[in-house]
Amino acid sequence: MTRVRVWIVAMLLAVPALGAAQEVKQASLESTLWDVDQQWLCDGPYQKPYAECVKFRSQYWVDGFFEVQSGGTLRNKEEMVGTQSAANPVTGVRPFPADFRLVAVYGDVALGTDHTDFKTARPDGSIPFTSDSHCLRVFVRQNGVWRPAAAALVPVIPPTEASAKMSGAKSTKSPDEKLEKDLSEIDQKWMDAVRTAKIDYLKQMYADKWFEILGWIPTVVLTKPAAMERVAHLNYKPGEGLFADQFKLMAVYGDVALATDRRIRKIADASGTIVSTPHRALLVFVKENGQWKVAADAAVPTMVTE
Repeated sequence: MTRVRVWIVAMLLAVPALGAAQEVKQASLESTLWDVDQQWLCDGPYQKPYAECVKFRSQYWVDGFFEVQSGGTLRNKEEMVGTQSAANPVTGVRPFPADFRLVAVYGDVALGTDHTDFKTARPDGSIPFTSDSHCLRVFVRQNGVWRPAAAALVPVIPPTEASAKMSGAKSTKSPDEKLEKDLSEIDQKWMDAVRTAKIDYLKQMYADKWFEILGWIPTVVLTKPAAMERVAHLNYKPGEGLFADQFKLMAVYGDVALATDRRIRKIADASGTIVSTPHRALLVFVKENGQWKVAADAAVPTMVTE
């Protein structure tokens, strides 16, 4: 009996110790990924001349890297390197990341958020901050090293222009056509469930640490519990809601898949007219117990015609 009591006490003491160890591990990884984020953006201790930064990124990004930029432009690694290599910004025009947070980890894939401000050169020679994005950042560990895998920049303060040149990830081929079809179907069911407030379906479709950043509420990281409450009160009218098309599987890392779609938000204005707003989204899916679930997404308003 005494041995049983000792064992129970030992187990009770071990629980908070395990929790503390997990918190330390989480904080350590968050610190590591914040360092990766700064290297990615050539910020903090990693500032360097623009041309050197572009060359470094071309080697630092994983091969399947892609980004949904703050104007809704989709670019893969090839396009990113091409457009950045062709640019020649003045010194000081660059991204300034801050407030990095690690949100979820799925094996060798980690999801985080940050706020990134951008400076723009003006004719008078000044270089003020002109735009700000709430970013979803995806990292993948390859050969023991964490590297950038994808990003979506949801504008809080939108940029003044966006370029569609060399965009659309046209050279990206589907890494798995069958999986692309399966996930595209999940994407459609997901949007239908949001439009029709199928809360129970969404609860089982979303991973526990699901989150999203939306172009119409860009300062907020919406969590699974908050999303369930929000969907329950949406009360869409006929013709309103979110409608997805142009689904594209971009990369697969084990049980994590990264994709994109075009997401049309249709809402009636004060006169009752349906107003359609296009977005380009970064989607993250994770396979848990043999079932693909939605792990995260970020929807960026599209400034240019795709």
